[in-house]
Amino acid sequence: MEILFYQVDVFTNYMFGGNPLAVFANGDRFKQDELQKVALEMNLSETTFVYPPSSNKAHFDVRIFTPKREIPFAGHPTLGTAYVLRTYCGVTANPIRLNFKKGIISVWVEGNKFFMEHPPSVVLNELSRSDKIAEALGLTFEELDEKLPIRVVSTGLPALLVPVNSLSIINKVSINTQVLNEVLQPLGIDMIYPFCRKTMDPDNTVHVRAFAPNLGISEDPATGSVAGAMGAYWASINRENKSKMVIEQGYAMHRPSLIYVEVSKTQKILVGGQCHPVFTGNMMLKREL
Repeated sequence: MEILFYQVDVFTNYMFGGNPLAVFANGDRFKQDELQKVALEMNLSETTFVYPPSSNKAHFDVRIFTPKREIPFAGHPTLGTAYVLRTYCGVTANPIRLNFKKGIISVWVEGNKFFMEHPPSVVLNELSRSDKIAEALGLTFEELDEKLPIRVVSTGLPALLVPVNSLSIINKVSINTQVLNEVLQPLGIDMIYPFCRKTMDPDNTVHVRAFAPNLGISEDPATGSVAGAMGAYWASINRENKSKMVIEQGYAMHRPSLIYVEVSKTQKILVGGQCHPVFTGNMMLKREL
């Protein structure tokens, strides 16, 4: 049995940038125990499977798998799946309402970008600077930015946001997996998200990296779900009623990504970016009779 899939790069306008995503638009052709195996075979940070809607408020149900497990929500799979549905599957709705484990997310097109509204942000923890957090990143205590808070923030996928002092410091981050687990496990989260206020492009707002080895993601080139949390964090520390920012990510992986974030006066969080097609293919799935 052949099952068609699409691969796209998200948060970029050219091939081999951004974050790659595999989309299977006919998820109901798979058995439940095959989904995780397919995601592991694709070996991307996420793979999505699209189904007919289980709610009359949504156009489609979508499930997201990393190489290690299913997750309730993620940013680039949301935008990339909507892009595939509009580009290849004849879907004309604007917005497209996608039903994830976390809930229904609307995705719409503005010019050459796809945007989504995130779930509300929640600050789950605030931590003090510590040698252990620095060690988890392969850094020293002094290389963490003392002027900004370290927080666990979530808009669906919680992450530990850790400010560091400079681009040169963020570029030398090297994850100590054992220490990282000691930091993240008590918090009940899987991702650490170091960032700095210095950027490669002066028109951008922050430079970030993201690591979630327990999800099978040694480093993520573009993390849309945490971009919403970063936007809420940025608005709160700058005490702005309305905040716009551009997050740059993926440079250390040679996959530059740009993520556009807006937080409104009512704390509505919008995240968007461009998508670029890479290829289509067929999975040759053989089942025993």
